[in-house]
Parts: sequence; structure tokens; C-alpha cells
Amino acid sequence: MAVDSPGAAGSTRDTAAGTGVPRMSNVTRYLSAAAYLDSGFRDRVLAELMFDPYRAVPPSYGGFDLVPVVHHCRRSRSMLVVRDALITVFFLIGFMVSPLSTIAWVAMLVPLVLLTSAQVRRGSMALRALIWFWAGNMALFLLLALLSSGLWAMWATALSGPSFFDDSPSYGPAEILSLGLGALALAMFVPFITLGVALVYRIATYMTLAGTLRPGAPEPVTRAANPKTAHRVDYVRSAQWGNVTMYANEDAFMGAGSIVRSWSIAVELDRVRGREGPPRRQDDPVDVDPVELHAFVRERLKDMRDRVLRPNEGIQRLDIGDHVVTRGVFTVADWHQGGVQVPHPLIGKNGLPRSHATQEEIEAIARHPQGGVRYYQRVTINNAGQEIRDRNGELVAPAEDQEALTSAFIYLAVEGRMLYTQFVVTVLPPALGPYHVVDRLPTMTGGRIAWEAVRSLKLRLLRDVLAAPARLARAGMQAVRQNMLVPDPRKHIVYPYGARFSVRELGASDDLQTHIQVLDVSKYVRMIEQRLTEAVLDFLEDRGVETGAYRLQAASVTMNTLSVSGGATVSGPVAFGQQASATVNNLGRQGT
Repeated sequence: MAVDSPGAAGSTRDTAAGTGVPRMSNVTRYLSAAAYLDSGFRDRVLAELMFDPYRAVPPSYGGFDLVPVVHHCRRSRSMLVVRDALITVFFLIGFMVSPLSTIAWVAMLVPLVLLTSAQVRRGSMALRALIWFWAGNMALFLLLALLSSGLWAMWATALSGPSFFDDSPSYGPAEILSLGLGALALAMFVPFITLGVALVYRIATYMTLAGTLRPGAPEPVTRAANPKTAHRVDYVRSAQWGNVTMYANEDAFMGAGSIVRSWSIAVELDRVRGREGPPRRQDDPVDVDPVELHAFVRERLKDMRDRVLRPNEGIQRLDIGDHVVTRGVFTVADWHQGGVQVPHPLIGKNGLPRSHATQEEIEAIARHPQGGVRYYQRVTINNAGQEIRDRNGELVAPAEDQEALTSAFIYLAVEGRMLYTQFVVTVLPPALGPYHVVDRLPTMTGGRIAWEAVRSLKLRLLRDVLAAPARLARAGMQAVRQNMLVPDPRKHIVYPYGARFSVRELGASDDLQTHIQVLDVSKYVRMIEQRLTEAVLDFLEDRGVETGAYRLQAASVTMNTLSVSGGATVSGPVAFGQQASATVNNLGRQGT
């Protein structure tokens, strides 16, 4: 079963102008920006891809590359640790040199941070008003603490003048005022410096977004000083282009989005066409090799891209590849070869999950439909669009990246004298809207970028200050735990190798964002669906199989109709019998 292309971003990446280095696709840039804009996203990515060296990696489709995202997640975490360490140190200094004002500053931060909570924002107006009243009182407390620090210094200085028993020099009004202002500045040091560190960090983050993640930016250099980290990054880089999906949560199409349509057709292989009379059943079924059928279907699908009358009529971003799926929970030592226990065949000699199945393995999987591993032929269309030019070669409209990804998975099985065809369509929406800020920042001035950094945070900037010591402690405990608790599958009877989620899906919107994207998905689904159906029919008819039943089922599933007696037709979902139910697969929703 020949593979048309690697089936991953590696086949669709472009080169940055003048550098010779591959440039990041738009979706790669957007999810790299998420590493700085969304701490929850960053933490989940690192926990999934870096903390367990034996965790499988889901495939990347449509130009998306995991390695730059991992690089920026690690860089963002390092910057965050430095920021939290500085804020924590300044808090400690403040508690030693100006405890009253530092306590007042922390007390004022607490209610303001509560206002950033989603539960509070969704709560009653009375609750928010009460918290604002609390914050106002704490601000007044901070102001009084600052003033008292200055007044106390002035009063203490005035009292330290000459006495009857002491001939030390007296302080004039200017000196007393100067010392008071100095004490006030010292008391204001902690609030201003901690807030300043958080602000500088945020501005530096936005400068990164505007620079290294600008449109057309090249891929970052991802060298890691730690050998273990470097080895893991190399594994992620290779595994994401593989044809094996090892899943942990029953999502066999991880990385391709949500299922929006699925159907299946079964046809008898022992019913053949009669030369003159009606179809007849024969003792032995027609010999249909699913590997040959997959190859036949693949060639028909490739024609939509390669064998067209004019280049602009071809689906340029159509990518066909192999998709081998298995549940990634294996008993560590229950396989025997020559009387010796060996790891599961899908675990490599290095102990890591295999990401590439050989051609011979793929053919064997396709011919064994009852095995624990399943093979699908995958067809992915990246809605990147193409530029429009007139007959004179003048540009009418540039190429526009729609970001949405449409994938079709085709399963063909010969089993029980039947041919079973399964067709599953998934849609991967664009990246979340806030991550697209990297497209707007490069056109702004430095001052405007700084303002955008502050404006986007608002009260969350204060939350960054208050939570810094707790975050630093948590990061330290995580680092210690990760160094002490290194996973070792050999110590387990059953080990969960499977990937738990896809990074690309984690950063995706809930749904398609424009009606054109919805229509494009419908268009490509119909085109692939029709091409698949006609290819299977041609293959079966060439071998003399009666295809009337297949055509009837194909018409039913492709038109969402049901024929009933009397010549009537019912459209849409239909259910019969007690407690029966029927569903229809709509675009943008999880299918059944």
C-alpha cells in the first residue's frame, strides 16, 4: 500500500524568505503565542509532551508543527520562573525593611485578585460591589500605611535632636522632610517594584509575540542543554509525522478534530451479476483484497489533485496518508518470542512507542479486521486556499489561509463473506481568536505594544504579583518531583503509553468561524465521499460483484434519505421501535 505523502506538516511547510529555514505555518505561530498568553495551555502541553518520556505523540496535520510550540512553552516557563523569583525576593525584602506597607499591599491585592475570578464575574452584582468596597478599604489602608511610614520617620528624626545631656546637631525642617520622603519612598518600593516586574515581563512577552512570532517568521532553533530534554524533543519532532496514533481516551482520530459525519456500508461478496438473468449467489465469495482496494481508491482520490485539466482546478492541499490506530495501554511483558519475554511489537527497542508502521505491517493490519490495531486511509484537505490571477497573470486576490482542516478516514474490511466500508469525517476549526494577536502586533510601535500588553491584562496583572510566591513554590516542587519520580514502564504490569490529547485540538476554537468555512467543509466531504463510492463500485463491478445493494445504501447515506413503502421518501433522522432514537451529524458538532 503505497503512501502518497508523509501526511503531516513536514510536506506542507514553506521556507522563510532569504533564510533557507522553514517558516512556521500560521497555526503553528498562533499556538506558539498561546504558550505566553495562556498559562493553562502551556502547562498542559509541557505535562503531556515533556514530563513523561514514554508518552506517545499524536499526529500533526495541515502544516502544524509541534516542536516550535514546545520550544516556546519551555521558554515561557523559564521567563515565568525568573519573574516569580524576582517578585518573591522583593516581597521578602519588603517584609524585612517595611513590613507594614508590604502587608497593606498584599491586603489590597487580595480583593482585586478575587475580581478576576470567573465565579465572581458570573456572580451577583451585590457580591462584586462588596468586593470593590473591600478593595477600596484596603487601598485606603495602604495609603495610610505609606503616609504613616513617612510621618513616623519625620517624627522620629525630630525627636532625635539635641538634649540637655546630648550635644548632637539638630535637624532642620528641610532635612526632616527629606528623611520623611525617603522613608515614604522605601515604603512604596515593594508595591512599585513588584508591579513593575510583572509589567516588564508582560511587555517582554508581547515584544516576543511581535518579533519571533510575526507572520512569515522562521522556525526557532530548538537546542536543549539537558540531554534528556533534547532526546524527548527529537522524539516529538519525528513522532508527529508518523502514521501510528496511540490513544489513551478512545479518540482514534486524535489531532484531526471532532467527528462531523460518519456512515458505513456492507455488501455481500458471494452475490455476483448474472450474465443474462438476475444476480445469483455462489458458493465461494469473490476474492477481494482490501490492500488492493485501498490502492485503487487512493489513485482515484489522487486524481482530484494531480490529474486535472488546469492547475487551478486541482485540490493542491490534498494529502493522503496511512492512519494506524491502537489503544495505547499495553501489558509490559506479555509477549514471547522464542520463549523469551519481549515488549509489545508497537514498543520500539528503545522502549518508546513506535510512531511509524512499515508497509508490510500496514498491509497485514488491513487484512486482519478483527485485530486490536486498525488501519484507515486518511485524506486531509487543508483549507489554505490559492491565489487568484487573471489571464494576464495579474493578481486578483492573494491566497487566504482559512485554517480549518477537513479529514476523511476510510476503512475497508473483508470479513464474513462481506465487504465493509466505513467513512468518517472530522473537522478541525481554526485556532482561538486571542492567539491571532501575533498578526496585529508587528505593525504597532513599541509604545502601542506596551499599551496592548497592559490593556489586555488589567486586574490580572495584580493577580500575577500576588500569586508569584505560590507559583514559584509549585514550580520548584514540580521540578523536584519530576527528577525523583522518573517513569519506568518496566516497573508496571500495564503502562499507559497512549496520548491523552492533541495540542492542536487543545488550542482550537469550539467551532468554525465563518459560513464559508462551513460550506468548504461540506464541499470537500461531498467530493471525497462521491469519489470513494464510485471507486469502490468500479472495483467491485470489475470483479463481477453485484453492486445493487451497495448503490442503494450509498444513495441513502449520502442523501440522508430513507425509502418507505408507497414510493414515499423521508428526509432526516428516523427511528422505529420502543425507545428508539435517531441522530443527524451536523457540521461543527460531535458526531455519533
